Amino acid sequence: MNSTTNITDQIEWKNRAVFIGPLAAYMLVATMVIAIWERIDIQLVTDDSPTVALISVFARLLSVLAVFAWGFPYIKNVFPFQISLTCIPVGVLGAMIWIGLCRLNLEAGILSSLGLSSDLLGNRDATNPWELFGNGMSLKLFLAVRFSILIVAVPLAEELFLRGFLLRYLRDPNWTELSIDHLTGSAIGVAAIYGILTHPSEWIAAAVWFSMISLLMLHTKKFWDCVVAHGITNGLLGCYIIWFQDWRLW
Repeated sequence: MNSTTNITDQIEWKNRAVFIGPLAAYMLVATMVIAIWERIDIQLVTDDSPTVALISVFARLLSVLAVFAWGFPYIKNVFPFQISLTCIPVGVLGAMIWIGLCRLNLEAGILSSLGLSSDLLGNRDATNPWELFGNGMSLKLFLAVRFSILIVAVPLAEELFLRGFLLRYLRDPNWTELSIDHLTGSAIGVAAIYGILTHPSEWIAAAVWFSMISLLMLHTKKFWDCVVAHGITNGLLGCYIIWFQDWRLW
């Protein structure tokens, strides 16, 4: 009995680690880099140290990819690599919607109408990499890694957690046996709430975008469609930020 229980616990642990691990790595690693840097009394923070900024993005990218590579043999069995062309226009439309809604700045207007500060929900770092790095090789390296995070690491980490674990877990406690085909319309609301909680300063755009990707998931029944659409949206959003210098979305 103990042996069987141990094997079951190991399988359950790996199931969770495979789908939660990449996002956990993304969220924790950069914080750990800064904490270690301060621990050795260098007293630098990401916002004003190009060294820490560069190390942080490298650490985030490599840690997410490492955890993903470790779990990939299992992931591809759960979600065979299949994509449809539908994910491409959805990703492009998603970028347009996100940019358009953020430019309207509806969140600030709602808070202002309630007599609350527009900073109540927080803001992104909004760091201009040209001011941080100048115009040399470090800037090019930083941008290359940052775009790799936007297009590859973040879509993998978020979609594995949200659609690989959370939506299936909330649908059925025996979530490891549940295929994406069995997710229902309730997934749209859960995904929207997730988007709001993880993007509080852009919660309207996040709610709309995550709902749209969930509709894509329900339509095509393909997990990788969500990853590709996510990557396309993020890539176009990054290009918009660079081109228009809209660092509040960076």
